[in-house]
Amino acid sequence: MALLLAGMVAAAGCTANDDAPAAGPRATGAAGPAPDRAHPVLAFVQPQRRTVMLSDAAGRTWLAARTGAAPPTKVVWSPDARRLAWLDEEGSAGTGELHLYDVTTGKPYSQACPCHGLGFLGEDLATLAADGSSLALFPPGFPAEPARRVPLAKGRGAYATLAAGGPDDVVVFAALPEGPGVTRGQGTLAAVDRRGAVRDLLPAKRPSTFTDALRSPDGKALAWGTADSGGACWTRSTLLTHSGRTATDPVRHLPDDSAFRRALITDRQRTVSSFAWAGDGVTVTYGPLQTCQVLGPDRFVSYYVRDGSRTFLGTGMLGIALGADGRVARLAGDKSSLGLTRAPSGVADYTGTLTLTSVGRDHTLATGVSAFAFTPAESAGARPPTAAPQPPAPAVTSVDDHGKRLPDAVVRLAHRIEEAAVRGDTAALVALCGTCRAGVHEWIRGKDGPAAVLRAIRTHPARNGTDGLMYPGLSSCVDEPDQDITCTPQQLRDVALLGARPDESNVDYGGIVYNTWGGDLPQVPLLFRTDTKGEALWTGLAAG
Repeated sequence: MALLLAGMVAAAGCTANDDAPAAGPRATGAAGPAPDRAHPVLAFVQPQRRTVMLSDAAGRTWLAARTGAAPPTKVVWSPDARRLAWLDEEGSAGTGELHLYDVTTGKPYSQACPCHGLGFLGEDLATLAADGSSLALFPPGFPAEPARRVPLAKGRGAYATLAAGGPDDVVVFAALPEGPGVTRGQGTLAAVDRRGAVRDLLPAKRPSTFTDALRSPDGKALAWGTADSGGACWTRSTLLTHSGRTATDPVRHLPDDSAFRRALITDRQRTVSSFAWAGDGVTVTYGPLQTCQVLGPDRFVSYYVRDGSRTFLGTGMLGIALGADGRVARLAGDKSSLGLTRAPSGVADYTGTLTLTSVGRDHTLATGVSAFAFTPAESAGARPPTAAPQPPAPAVTSVDDHGKRLPDAVVRLAHRIEEAAVRGDTAALVALCGTCRAGVHEWIRGKDGPAAVLRAIRTHPARNGTDGLMYPGLSSCVDEPDQDITCTPQQLRDVALLGARPDESNVDYGGIVYNTWGGDLPQVPLLFRTDTKGEALWTGLAAG
């Protein structure tokens, strides 16, 4: 095992920099007795504090270990939850070290490891040699009991990684070179047993892209996220599940409900920000692309998928996981003036506030959390959840397209217009637009007039001069941060409401530009003004 194990040097405790911030008190979260350190139910990572933390079922937390300069993006539990492992892979920030935390002794252990990926093969911790030629198996008694090398029957190459463990085999993803039938980032998935035998999980010439994978609690089924990419800001991620048995195509789990559409996750840009097995189902959260799209908690939508059906779990969570006895872990976005808190580059995509619901009580475990994982027993004991209500139907808003409050008189008039438009009462609409010219009245009485008015009046207006407003306020905006016409959260909601399509002809911005003046449903803006007495008046149309 020269390549993988030569030169592996034991270290007392996990790698840490001298300038790492203090981890804070050893036990936090819920008040009361000391945490039950013998029975953790949840592990989580705080990248900016460079810590791996644990929580018991009562929401009491404690420090497992400090991390190095590159905190892990993933932690993995042994089947009996007696060991927790993570990896610093070699690279610009990684140190090429494997880390183990022993729950029984409460001690961390670090080991040099030129390897790719981690997963438990039964009770042995497994990883893949950096050249993809062999597995290394670390038994429960390691380091007193030595690791051993298992050559693969067929090497997987230097770009392969061990993606997920299992009771009888591990799953390895191996990237393929681009060429005929293979696009950027695609590769093969295979199961590798403890003898080194390799079994393909995908049909021949049917590769998949890949971000991360998890095995089901029973060790059979597999879930992973894709990353079909046409460039850095043009990635489409989708959750896939697979039986884990024969080489068959996976099942796609892509929502199509109103919550998903309202989150404005287009078919061109989306990410799977988190997923976790829950019994024989999977929780999954879809969200926007970091640095490429405008961030906001309501752009993250979460579901529970099982047997081809989807249960909506809510918005505003970066991730959600279900545990035994009704326990639920939720990672909610930490808000900043820019929408969500971004973690330092290369550390994590987003950070949030992690809460644990247990016995009907919510416990705030920590802020600045990037990744979390229930123990295998917790995930196996999860039950199907109750669906959350879909977001409320569109209605008149009380703020403009930049979130500033509208005059009460404007909101009252907008409600009256909405009520008349819902009824299709063209006479009432004409009366409310009493100062409008005859051509506008004729348009209102037309077949599509009330529907067009209703669609516009439920959007956010833009300021149009000193006393004027225009519904919808959006003319065009770009779903990309730090641009001169970056979409506001209100404009993004309107894009979803109006069904605006990307402006294919606009090449001035890197992100997707939405334009309300084109597409299948051209908009006819409504003009409002406030008179000297503070009364709101509908004065007509801006076009049409």
